[in-house]
Amino acid sequence: MPQSAADLQHKKTAPPAAFPLDPRHFLAAIVESSDDAIVTKDLNGTITSWNQAAQRLFGYTADKAIGNPVTMLLPPDRQDEEPGILAKIRRGERIEHFETIRCHKNGTRIDISLTISPVRDEKGRIIGASKIARDITERKYADNANRFLAAVVESSDDAIITKDLEGTITSWNKAAEKLFGYTAEEAIGKPVMMLLPLDRLDEEPAILARIRKGEKIHHFETVRRRKDGTTINISLTVSPVRDETGRIIGASKIARDISELLNTRAALVASREQLEETVNARTASLKQAMAQMEEFSYSVSHDLRAPIRAMNGFAKAALEDCADRIGATGRDYLERIVAASARMQQLIHDVLTYSIVARSQIKLHSVCLDKLIEEIVQQYPEMQPPNAEVTIRSPLTPVLAHEPSLTQAISNLLSNGVKFVPRGTLPRVQVWTEQLGCSVRLWFQDNGIGIKPAYQARVFGMFERAHDNPEYEGAGIGLAIVRKATERMGGKVGVQSDGILGTSFWIELPVSTAQ
Repeated sequence: MPQSAADLQHKKTAPPAAFPLDPRHFLAAIVESSDDAIVTKDLNGTITSWNQAAQRLFGYTADKAIGNPVTMLLPPDRQDEEPGILAKIRRGERIEHFETIRCHKNGTRIDISLTISPVRDEKGRIIGASKIARDITERKYADNANRFLAAVVESSDDAIITKDLEGTITSWNKAAEKLFGYTAEEAIGKPVMMLLPLDRLDEEPAILARIRKGEKIHHFETVRRRKDGTTINISLTVSPVRDETGRIIGASKIARDISELLNTRAALVASREQLEETVNARTASLKQAMAQMEEFSYSVSHDLRAPIRAMNGFAKAALEDCADRIGATGRDYLERIVAASARMQQLIHDVLTYSIVARSQIKLHSVCLDKLIEEIVQQYPEMQPPNAEVTIRSPLTPVLAHEPSLTQAISNLLSNGVKFVPRGTLPRVQVWTEQLGCSVRLWFQDNGIGIKPAYQARVFGMFERAHDNPEYEGAGIGLAIVRKATERMGGKVGVQSDGILGTSFWIELPVSTAQ
């Protein structure tokens, strides 16, 4: 049919029909925009194409990858995979979701999932392969973490149970089976209420209410029931379980058998009560002993001293009044009686002093050692010139002490220092202090006969003498008084000597911070 001029003009002015996109260009666009790495290679394993996602995943640009063997992406321990993959491709097989490891350009290892398909030409011949690689590092990490957590739950010695917000059991580990007697098949899907004794049924609604509010319950001690009907004491920790959005969907319970703990606790309570009874009984016994000691001290002070004084007085009177009639032997006997009674009086005095020190009330306060030691020296003529030289290296550091007890201890040490010297030697005693952190060590160094090392370990004991020489008198109580007084003030004592050239005693007490 002939066309009119109008028709021809319309054809000239009408817009051209839309040309469809080349399918090859469309597929290439899909490949480039994919989030998965898409790589092609020939049957020799040489890379022939490389998209942007492959560059992001492996770090190589297309120009650095194309033309190189795909084995450059394989770790040394995975090199044997590529021949097997190519063999399958040549047979026309498709490999789906093959999880393996490949290497980034920087050497790090990447967990990936591979899907590999044969590539065919127009005649259907296989000429290569296309690979789609997806990074599954995070998923593998999550899977490993989940497996680890699952292993922890299964190997736990504590029963670990989960339940939904209706109280239905959703998981049950081996320890729960051991603790309650139900297998996982018997427990999962059942209400957790089956574990509650009749008198504890009100606990579960209260626990679920707190879980719904997002609260965690720590170490709730209660009782639960086993499959065989017996009850068990447990400690429960219950925590909310949340989904990916943070919504509470259930609870996890950790249950621990505390039967042994409760038995131990009860035993401790019983032991404590028994100990308190024992302490009370011994305290009463000690009070009674102290009362008896006071009675004994009173008896020693009044009943024993009087006869001793009488013996001493009559012996002295006999020496004075009857010396010309009793002869030399009689005078020797009377002099022995006088000396023995004097030693007995000193022994009684020392025992009473030790008793007073041991039971006196102790209250510590700051003591100025310079002033105290000067006053002590002034009270004893045997410590003053020309009888002795006591040198004080002032200033002495103040200490916290009970002044009467400290006075007794210092007096005894100074007395020993001027007494135990070789005949014809002027006693010399040096006194100084040494601060050791929060303590002060007060030293007394003499020029006496010394104390042999064999005696030093027991020299502070009762009735222990450091010397067998009868030339030096003493009952062996003086240093025991020093030790007892010092220990009651919270301090300690010590001695240093080579047994030849003098002795150094020390008393260590807390330093005084008072100004």
